[in-house]
Amino acid sequence: MNSLLAILGRGIQRLPDGSWTVTEDLEICAENSAHLTDRVPADDENPHCLIGGGELNLLAGIQLHKRGFGDIVVCAYGDRSDYLKSIDAPSESMIVSDLFLKYCPNALIRVWTKEMSMPGPSNTNRELQNIFELAVKEKIDAVAIVTIDLHMPRTLVMAQRHLAKHKFRRLDARFFVSEQVLAEADPKTYGQRRETLRRSKAMARNWAREQLGIFKVITDAYGDEKPKVAA
Repeated sequence: MNSLLAILGRGIQRLPDGSWTVTEDLEICAENSAHLTDRVPADDENPHCLIGGGELNLLAGIQLHKRGFGDIVVCAYGDRSDYLKSIDAPSESMIVSDLFLKYCPNALIRVWTKEMSMPGPSNTNRELQNIFELAVKEKIDAVAIVTIDLHMPRTLVMAQRHLAKHKFRRLDARFFVSEQVLAEADPKTYGQRRETLRRSKAMARNWAREQLGIFKVITDAYGDEKPKVAA
């Protein structure tokens, strides 16, 4: 059975040399919780420090692909967020796909380019819809979705609603937590990294926001507005 491996987006940032890369485990965000264009050194004591996780998703996706998942691979398969559109930056999908190909050069990747703009908010819910629509288009039944632990509960709630739709009912979706995939592959390196992330103040800050996001999903109020980070 052919499979589609989907690495969910967690944001990209520009480095001092002008290059782009994925977010680290912790990241300093704007007051409205949006990603900053240029990376600022993480500081867990900063009230605007939240969970990034882009690198964890990328590394876990690479590990899953090496285990045989993903006849087709997509990374951050959705439209650019406002912070990227405002400076005409590359899409997150373009950046993460290029990084993925450095480790898996033979992978067949479908990239969401910056020209593939569409109306409506750019968020996890829309990204999941894009992934499932691609699977149907490519006549793929098995979909593997990977994201960080913090992001997984909201992802599952959203995915369940999509998969209940008639056009997606034949899809066999599996979900993988990035930290778990990596800790199983290399306990020494990633076991402690996972525990550090779990115990961070950023995790507690972000969990409150994730709960609000889930509440908005189940009350049909989910959009692209991000709550301010509580001090």
